[in-house]
Amino acid sequence: MSDHSLFVAGLTGATAIAASSLASWLTSRGTTRAARVQVDAATEAQRRESIRQTRRGAYLGLIEQAQVVADGLRGVDGLSPGESAAALAAHRERHQQLRRAVTLIDLEGPSTVQVTASNLLIMSGTLATALAAMTENAGRDNRREFQETLRAYIRLITPFVDAAAAALDDTHP
Repeated sequence: MSDHSLFVAGLTGATAIAASSLASWLTSRGTTRAARVQVDAATEAQRRESIRQTRRGAYLGLIEQAQVVADGLRGVDGLSPGESAAALAAHRERHQQLRRAVTLIDLEGPSTVQVTASNLLIMSGTLATALAAMTENAGRDNRREFQETLRAYIRLITPFVDAAAAALDDTHP
């Protein structure tokens, strides 16, 4: 009988060791997997925040530049032809800076923001055309056309701000 008790004790001990080793192995795998998931989640959160900050900077840069364009054109319709030519040259420089800001928006996305930024750029080009026409002939029609175009441009700034805010609020890059 003692042979059987020794065998049972040995079998029980071996089973306990095997079960303990299996449990330890499973626990370590689970811990490793949990740590990996945590690292991945932290990395993804950091990446999203980085994208958000980059976009925010690009959006703020475009908003600022769009406002500089609008501010630079207020009161232009009362200028002499020589002063209008200088204002046109200054606007063309501001338009180029706006183009650079829109290019950055094109890189940073998303498409809704890209479309409104492109519309601002197009309208800025239209402003240059209207200002050039007014510089050549400061007639009432050209002044009215310029003022209407400037008002339309200013109205486009708000949709861009709204689209940019919505894109920044979106949790997905």
